[in-house]
Amino acid sequence: MNIKSIQLKIVLSAGICLLATSAALISYGIFSSNSSQKFVAASVSTEIEKIVLSDLENLSSRNAAEIQLKFEAAMDAARTMSDYLSLGKQPYSTQGAHSISRDMVNGLLLSVLTTNPEFNGTYSAWEPNALDNNDSQERNGQNGNNPDTGRFTPYWTRSANGNVSVQPLVEYDSLENHPNGVPKGGWYQGPKNTGKESILGPLPYIVQGKQVWLATLSVPIKANNQFYGVVGTDYNLDFVQKLSEKVDSGLYSGLGEVVIVSERGLIIADSDNAEYIGSHLTDHYDNNMDSIFNKIKGGSPYSKVDAETGIVEVFAPINIGRTGNQWAIFIKIDKSVILENVDQLLREMSSKSTQDIYWQVLVGILILIVALIALWITAKKLAEPIKKASWLAGVIRKGDFSQRLNHEGEDEIGQLSAALDQMASGLQAQVNVAERIAKGDLNQDVILASDQDQLGLALQGMVHNLNQLVADVRAGSTHINVSAEQVAKLSNDLSAGASSSASAITEISATITQMAAQTRQSADNANKASGISQQSENSAESGNYLMADLVTAMSEIDESGQNITNIIKAIEDIASQTNLLALNAAIEAARAGEYGRGFSVVADEVRSLAARSAEAAQKTAQLIQESRQRTIKGTELAQQTSEALQTIVSGTSEVSALVIDIAYAAQEQASAIEQMSLGIHQIDEVTHQNSQSSEDCASASGKLTDQAGQLDVLISQFRLK
Repeated sequence: MNIKSIQLKIVLSAGICLLATSAALISYGIFSSNSSQKFVAASVSTEIEKIVLSDLENLSSRNAAEIQLKFEAAMDAARTMSDYLSLGKQPYSTQGAHSISRDMVNGLLLSVLTTNPEFNGTYSAWEPNALDNNDSQERNGQNGNNPDTGRFTPYWTRSANGNVSVQPLVEYDSLENHPNGVPKGGWYQGPKNTGKESILGPLPYIVQGKQVWLATLSVPIKANNQFYGVVGTDYNLDFVQKLSEKVDSGLYSGLGEVVIVSERGLIIADSDNAEYIGSHLTDHYDNNMDSIFNKIKGGSPYSKVDAETGIVEVFAPINIGRTGNQWAIFIKIDKSVILENVDQLLREMSSKSTQDIYWQVLVGILILIVALIALWITAKKLAEPIKKASWLAGVIRKGDFSQRLNHEGEDEIGQLSAALDQMASGLQAQVNVAERIAKGDLNQDVILASDQDQLGLALQGMVHNLNQLVADVRAGSTHINVSAEQVAKLSNDLSAGASSSASAITEISATITQMAAQTRQSADNANKASGISQQSENSAESGNYLMADLVTAMSEIDESGQNITNIIKAIEDIASQTNLLALNAAIEAARAGEYGRGFSVVADEVRSLAARSAEAAQKTAQLIQESRQRTIKGTELAQQTSEALQTIVSGTSEVSALVIDIAYAAQEQASAIEQMSLGIHQIDEVTHQNSQSSEDCASASGKLTDQAGQLDVLISQFRLK
């Protein structure tokens, strides 16, 4: 998009900057607000989480202490009874010793049960004959006596309606476990084997015909390091279940869960699921009990938050007597329940932050609009002088230098206006100079605006050059006038001479034409002689070729005669050898006597044939020798004839070449004379033209003289420095 308004450009540029700045500030404000909100939310959540965990730990510790007090009361009662019964087993010489009986033990158990209504029961189990050595006489099954052995194991219990009764204990010697893993005889076997106090639970018992879950606390009866039996109390775990439900109801409106577990991880009480009592914690909750009990053995509560599920779990130890076992109270609650108020507060903060962001954006837009309006007004004030300056520049571009801005100001716009006014004034001054120059007044001084005034420098150069040019033209016009008169006179003389030259050249042209005709005839004759000479040369060359063939044939005949001579010589050699062989054969035949006579006749015939062959060969060789001599002579004559013909051919070739050169020269001469004739004719025409041109030049010279006078008049109008 091409924006032509500087006012709009200023507003758009500043508006974009303002928009970017506002957007950056608003974005930073939003980012800062969100960051602060997130920081506050995280900090508040963390602090609330810490506070809640601390409160839950305190709550679990308080309830653990309450449960611990309950069990400590039962353990103190059992411990007191144990101390009393142990004292009865001391020797009589020991101070404070007393005698104990089965009735006295029953009375003690009944008294403790009746004075402690929270107890579910009291009991005592003695080793065989450990109490009064009278087990065999007490096999009556009454007052806690074992009906089979008479062993004293009274168990006093209280029913739901308050009835108290006694029955003999069972399973005290059993090494089996209950279904939940608790030893059936652990309450007796433990103190017996370790000599320590014991707490076991939850134990499933049928008490007066009702299924109950008990926690039994037992203390060993010992005297002089000898184990006599145990004495203890029972707690119905209903009170622990009720306590867990009470704690849960006050814990975030019952949205949590309170669980009491034994050292074995067995559930003693569960506020939400009473049916879980007696089962193992890990059957219902995913917890590593070993690690948890290891962490709370120091006596301090332990809490954790599951990052994946958001479940808060708090464990607090329950230390009971000197058993060495630790039970624990386990509180479980969802983190979202704990932080519900915090989340609500954060949602309100987020809503408030969103509203603040909307207001920030709205206020930013309003500020931007107001700023753009202010920018538009300011830009208009700034753009008006610039528009006027642009208008003046357009006027100057059109060539009108009479307008001025007359804008006063010390800023850049004022400086621009002053500069434009000065430029217009300077251009107007230069225009005035140019107008005076146009009227012929070259006596002008151009004032330069500065050393870089290109127009002024150009006008200075123009004035100087025009002065010099007009002066030179004025001087030249005078010389032209004088020269024109001289040219006119010379043109008249040239016209007269040209007429005389034209007549003489006409006569020369006729003579040259006759010479050209004669030269052309000589050239034709030379061409004919060249043709005849060329034919003679061809005939001589043919004879020379035939003679060369003759010499070649004679040489071949001589060579054949030489070959025949060689053959005849070979025949003579054969005849000589045959004669010698025939002689040898005759000698051998003579030696053979009668037997060689036939062979001797043959040898004589062969020798005779060899003699005749040798003679014929000699005659043939003589004839061939004579023929060879004649051939050699004929060859020499043919060679001489060939050389003579070669000489004739060479001479004929030279004559032919000379005749050709003569013909060519004659042809060239004829062509040259024709060119001369043509040139003389052209000179004749040019001479006539020169004559006419001389007349025209004389006429033009007269006119030039008149024009030079007029030029002198015109040049005289310029006034030079």
